[in-house]
Amino acid sequence: MKTFVLAVLLCNASFAWASDPAEIRPPVRLDTPEDLANLRATNPDHYARAQRVIAAANVLCPPGRPQLQSTELDSRNLSCGQAFLTSNPPKREIIFKLDTTKYAALVTITADPPKPVHAK
Repeated sequence: MKTFVLAVLLCNASFAWASDPAEIRPPVRLDTPEDLANLRATNPDHYARAQRVIAAANVLCPPGRPQLQSTELDSRNLSCGQAFLTSNPPKREIIFKLDTTKYAALVTITADPPKPVHAK
């Protein structure tokens, strides 16, 4: 229990020490076509850059251990989610930052498709 309380306190402290306001705000979700259409209407530059990051998710977030990536796609601090969602096809959350705005999207992972196996 003490470990949990300490973890919560450290998380809260990191929000208080964040120098960038984008670090405090939750990310803008880009999960649905409506979210992407809204971004396209309000910020076409971010829309185009976000589309490139989302399209490159298979390369940027290969199956395996999650890691923080730096990309050449004008995005800073791309973070791949820790787990695959149990959907068909599998999805994974990516979080990336464009300028001062943080975005999050669920992307379909096709790099390592599931394969049927025989039950034993």
